[in-house]
Amino acid sequence: MTTRSLSFTMLALGLTLAFGLGLAGCAVTDPRATDRAPGALPAYAAPDRITDEAIRGDHRAMLGLRERLAMLNQNGRVATGNAHWAKAQCWLDMAQQNYHENDRSRVIEEALAESQALVDALEKGTAPNDRTPPVGNSVRLREDLWTRVAKVKASPAAACVAAQAACLEVQLVWAGHEYAEGGWRHANPYIGIAEHKADAMDRGATACAAPAVAAAPVAPIVREVLIERLVLTTDTLFDFDRGSVNDIRAAGRARLDVLAERAKGLQGIERIALVGHTDRLGSAEHNQPLSLQRATAVRDHLVARGLPAALFTVEGKGSEQPVKRCEDNQPRARLIACLQDNRRVEVEIRGRVAAPAR
Repeated sequence: MTTRSLSFTMLALGLTLAFGLGLAGCAVTDPRATDRAPGALPAYAAPDRITDEAIRGDHRAMLGLRERLAMLNQNGRVATGNAHWAKAQCWLDMAQQNYHENDRSRVIEEALAESQALVDALEKGTAPNDRTPPVGNSVRLREDLWTRVAKVKASPAAACVAAQAACLEVQLVWAGHEYAEGGWRHANPYIGIAEHKADAMDRGATACAAPAVAAAPVAPIVREVLIERLVLTTDTLFDFDRGSVNDIRAAGRARLDVLAERAKGLQGIERIALVGHTDRLGSAEHNQPLSLQRATAVRDHLVARGLPAALFTVEGKGSEQPVKRCEDNQPRARLIACLQDNRRVEVEIRGRVAAPAR
């Protein structure tokens, strides 16, 4: 069961994204460990960032940058592998997701400003700035990953993975913002994505730098791997006690659209598993069908956006697998808000990867 819309986390792509990967070796320069109350704006949101005009202005800016990036790519004028084009797109992705999460801090306009500066330079044919500043209230996390980016950028293979390195830097800034906003629970999935991007970047750099030598063919080992895991907060997608595809809110549709585009860009996908969950309020006879209905609605929307229906499996777990416990001795509205994390649709994207036999 659900209540009013909250944030878009993550996806977006809330999207709380969850890779479930560890944060060992993290370095934090400005630790904040408190989580925001459901539905609350960030404590550092400026009053002028929550006006209707500011919200409309952000939306216009995102649409304009999206169109300008597409025009730059027309006829191969600027390739998607260009580091500055890719970084502009990744800054825009960060702004869009935080916009749909209703984060009204300065992170949206600052991420958009970074994207726009890169687009301006590309359109004029001038050398773009290679900076990656800490937008919003981002704190610096994972010095080990920053070091890996710097090492690759200084290597002979830099040109091969320039776009990947650029977006990894943006992802680390994004993770730092999520940490500042909500602590490790918010930052963990974004750090997981950064680790995934860093591994892919290193693999690409290694392949680029490797000398071309004739090697005896070896039989590949093919195994299924988890490509990406996301958690969609159903309060963002649906109104209270609603669950059909026609009930998905506009903000929820936007987030699912981002997820569909992201999935189309991933290689080797063989299966997308959707599992719906509810909170413990209400009867099992009501909650189990509702959880299945919502997972099915997510599938139907993604299929309508071009993903093959055969990729999907859909399941409803009702209230059997809560991720948060809340005391009953509190007002019902507060209890419903406390239980929000349990109302979710989990998304697992899996594929098969071939590696040489050893």
